[in-house]
Amino acid sequence: MKVALSKIDLPDFQIREEIDDDHVEDIRESFAEDGQWNPIIARPASGQKDVEYEVISGSHRLEAARRLNWSEIEATIKDLGDESARGLAVKTNKMQKEMKDEEIGELCKELYTDYDLSEEEIGDITGLAPRTVQDKITLVMDLADSVYRRVKSGDLAARKGLVIAQLPEEDQEEFTTRLIENGWSRDEARDRLERFKNDTIATVGYSGKEFTELVDELRENEIDILVDVRASGESMYKPEFNVDVLENQFSNIDGIEYIHKPDFGVPRVIVEPYKQQAIGHDCFENWYMWSIHQDDKFEQFGEFLEESGKPALMCIEKFPKPQGDQDHFCHRHHLANELSEAGYFRYREDIGPVNAELPT
Repeated sequence: MKVALSKIDLPDFQIREEIDDDHVEDIRESFAEDGQWNPIIARPASGQKDVEYEVISGSHRLEAARRLNWSEIEATIKDLGDESARGLAVKTNKMQKEMKDEEIGELCKELYTDYDLSEEEIGDITGLAPRTVQDKITLVMDLADSVYRRVKSGDLAARKGLVIAQLPEEDQEEFTTRLIENGWSRDEARDRLERFKNDTIATVGYSGKEFTELVDELRENEIDILVDVRASGESMYKPEFNVDVLENQFSNIDGIEYIHKPDFGVPRVIVEPYKQQAIGHDCFENWYMWSIHQDDKFEQFGEFLEESGKPALMCIEKFPKPQGDQDHFCHRHHLANELSEAGYFRYREDIGPVNAELPT
């Protein structure tokens, strides 16, 4: 029968000392997705109470329903005295805790893989909602062994494990370590997951290219945002790469955003002496590192890029490192390295031909 939530409350006795918030959230998500599968068990309340019923088994389900702002919940009403009510409460709670999450997951996995049962069929057998069955299987099958052991030991909540399972196994341990060290909640982990997936910083130069060639390269490398890191944004020999022209051109290009960040460029007064070798490589790099770390603009830039899809840093130089007739570094090389070393990106790729050989 359906019972109004306003007419039911917890009993004076409690088998469990406190509500498990993670467990309530698991049930809440299952209720929202699949509805209530198993009724709670309640009994008529004593005449001294302001409610009509009190829960014998199902306090977590009751709390989940309240968090969803349900007006009523499915309940089985048993007319039990105090002794019988306590006995039933012990029995049902023992049954619910008898199998751990991973044990239920292993059972669901076996039914799924060895007996080719659907999640709905497994739900009929186990009394679990199909969404819960899916989650249990995911924990067992999609988590890396090292992460799964954390779930089994209780160091990592199963709900957070489901977030981590969205990553390839080779990336899960690193993300798990960050999650635990920073104490992220499940929602924070979900937000951070998207940043973590955005793990590559690219660089590109436009020297020797037409605009259409640059766009083709960006699309081929799945770039979402082109970040122009030239100080002036002007191109004397290729006016089609002036900032105002690029802004107009990219306004008509679907899927690629263009933005100019002159604060991360190098003024001509530094560039020219460096290209003429009046300034050495180390001196140039040291000056640039000092420049980009003024105030907190580097941190703001890194956080911006993390939220922007896959970015590419663009400058005029054809190569990020000395190669061929180019005997100097482009500052985009140093900027990409610094962003990687600061932890904003794990990988880097340079669009176009690059030379791994550094000058001696």
